[in-house]
Amino acid sequence: MTKKSFLLIALISGIFQVTILHYLRIFSVKPDLLLICVVLAGLFFEFKWAVFFSIFAGLFKDIFVVSTFGINTLFFPLWSFLIIRVSKKISLDSDYIRALLIFLIVIINDIVTRLLLLYFGNFISFGVFLRITFLEGLYTAAVSLLIFKAVKKYADKGY
Repeated sequence: MTKKSFLLIALISGIFQVTILHYLRIFSVKPDLLLICVVLAGLFFEFKWAVFFSIFAGLFKDIFVVSTFGINTLFFPLWSFLIIRVSKKISLDSDYIRALLIFLIVIINDIVTRLLLLYFGNFISFGVFLRITFLEGLYTAAVSLLIFKAVKKYADKGY
């Protein structure tokens, strides 16, 4: 996959996430397509490009999300860095292992983000927090399986 095509995919994913996915919510939760792009960048690109794509995705998400600006711009490159480190030690060739990785990253990202938002005064009840975090992780992991299949078909065609 070329860098230009991946940047286009990340841009389309971001636009899709802030527009159409609003209508595909399940229990007020939608998948995090930009976080999937961050994982893909960490898996398929070298470090500097993975960090660049992660910062791009984080900025894009921070612009359109109603929360403290900069959280995603800060954490997305961190997730990309950790994915690169983990992929050197563990084989991440299976789509199901990648989906499990995304599930865990979404949950950890939500926990850290909610703790920071709590620190800044945005309170959410613990039960709602658990429901949102778990469902978002499951939904994002399920959607990631579809995206991985599409990326494989796209990459197999030589784009």
